[in-house]
Amino acid sequence: MDLKDNRQMCKYGEQCYQKNPMHREKFKHPSPKKQDFPAESEDKENVESKKRALSSESAEEHDVAKKTKTESVSENGTEAEETAADKNEKKEEDAVKEKEDVSEGKEETVYDDILPPSPKDIKESIKQKFLVEMPEDFYQFYEFCKGLSKEDPRQALSAAGLKLCGPFDVLAGAIPKDKPRSAALFLRHYRYYYDPPEFQTVITSTDTSEKSSLFHIGYFRDSPREPPVFLASNNAAEGPKITPLSDNLFGAVYQHLSKRMSECDPFLRTKLSGVQEKVKLYANRMIINGDARDISLEAKTPGMKLRDRTKVATTFHGAGLVVPFDKKTDVGYREIPETAASLKKMFTKVVEAENEEEKFKALDAVQELITNVQFANDEGDPGMGLELGLNAFSFGGEALHNSIRHLLGVGYELLDRDEFGTILSAHLDNRVRGPSVDMFNA
Repeated sequence: MDLKDNRQMCKYGEQCYQKNPMHREKFKHPSPKKQDFPAESEDKENVESKKRALSSESAEEHDVAKKTKTESVSENGTEAEETAADKNEKKEEDAVKEKEDVSEGKEETVYDDILPPSPKDIKESIKQKFLVEMPEDFYQFYEFCKGLSKEDPRQALSAAGLKLCGPFDVLAGAIPKDKPRSAALFLRHYRYYYDPPEFQTVITSTDTSEKSSLFHIGYFRDSPREPPVFLASNNAAEGPKITPLSDNLFGAVYQHLSKRMSECDPFLRTKLSGVQEKVKLYANRMIINGDARDISLEAKTPGMKLRDRTKVATTFHGAGLVVPFDKKTDVGYREIPETAASLKKMFTKVVEAENEEEKFKALDAVQELITNVQFANDEGDPGMGLELGLNAFSFGGEALHNSIRHLLGVGYELLDRDEFGTILSAHLDNRVRGPSVDMFNA
């Protein structure tokens, strides 16, 4: 027999969410209809409300929800696991964000030293960019290389591990059109760490080994307005030493190959010998035809011997220093009142100083020498400052750059060698120790 239920009807009716047994006993509820109920921890109303909330979320809110999901902790205390789709989508989002960050953080270099249009005369065009004139043998050697490799004469010596570079890139029209015509970039183009302003690289090594990648050959001149006095080699991996080879490019390459042949294995010696023979035959043919009376394959030409007699100092790089000097009046140059060994000790203390206090203390000794240089300059002896500046440059070290700028800047100006001062300034602004000296990736 059915008993009458006198309990008060729950005001929520079928929508009642209470699970408390005492509430169920106190209030009457309609009989439930047959349907699938959610798990005990979550009733239908909650499920439906969650579905409605999720469907109405904006794209931005949905992204935030996904992020929260990955950080949430499940009921058993372990971290919620991302699905494969979530992970892939997150990776793509991170990649896009990283790309945008790089793009936003990358600052495009602005050059304020853009050169005017190049002169039609190729010789003037090269001078515009490198501030010095290339001698006749420079152009003759390029013609020789064109005979060996028409497609790219700069690669004609690849069998010998050499490549034409620097001013040759301009001569070959190999500077990309989309690169900035910055005056400083041209002056730094293939200028290695120890190359003083007097040295202009024209041939570099194609050997990428640590020992040989920084080897190069270039013209050396005492004044930017005079022809080069010789060609020399330097290996920046070994130090500042400049080794004279010959007074022209044919002789320089010939002498360099001779030296390498005396040190290499028989297989490489055969390849080098073939290149050397071609250099010799072409040079001799020019002499016979009267096209080049001054071409010599000798390592020490009369002109080079004459210069040796006019050097006033040896300098750290070994090529020596030549300045106008009157032996009768001793005007033009005076010796630095320190030995080479003591100078190197001075520079070492500056470069290897562990803090600013130590560096400034070490610079005091250098400053005393600079004061002596100022007296020498006032009395007509600019050679002293030039020697000190070149020695500091050859020693190397950014801590010495300000002193180098001052010493060489003033010295070049007093000797009417201002182009060298401009080259020096561009070099010190970005002095590269490694092989990355191609400013245009030509």
